[in-house]
Amino acid sequence: MPDLLTYIDHLQRQNSEQVAFYPMTALEKAIDERKIITCFENDEIAGYLYYGAVRSGRDTVIYQACVDYDSRRRHLGWGMVRELMDICNASFATGIRLRDASSNESNDFWKAIGFYCTKTKKGGARRSRYINFWRTDLQKPLFVLPEIEPDRTKSTIGAYLRKKKANVPMASRWSRSHY
Repeated sequence: MPDLLTYIDHLQRQNSEQVAFYPMTALEKAIDERKIITCFENDEIAGYLYYGAVRSGRDTVIYQACVDYDSRRRHLGWGMVRELMDICNASFATGIRLRDASSNESNDFWKAIGFYCTKTKKGGARRSRYINFWRTDLQKPLFVLPEIEPDRTKSTIGAYLRKKKANVPMASRWSRSHY
């Protein structure tokens, strides 16, 4: 477990502009609960997928998925998602969903493997990007969510830095309300 935990922490830091940061304690718990799927290339770990509870009649959430930069575009990500789909199908989960920042190249990956964007929402002030909400159905849904075009806004930190320099009041990262 320490090797996997160290690797996940390394990939989180290496890809800090693309993925959320999860504390080591949360990742340790996820490893203990077997909520991490890994992929390998040349017998070395090359990526991971961190997911939430798998329950009958519910969607399963992917919290984080990351493949080492040098190993991308080699079907490793699809292999991890396929493994999660098999786990979810065995438990009769209805679908899989996730959120992805508009500036991430991974939006193309999710679309290519059959996920569809159901909503976009303005993200945080610091990066001035949007969040795309992706989903795939594992069971035929009663109501079909409309598919929308995912946002492609690239991350821009310049506006945030100008506001900060001008002492414009902004919510802290710990605030529950944002301006």
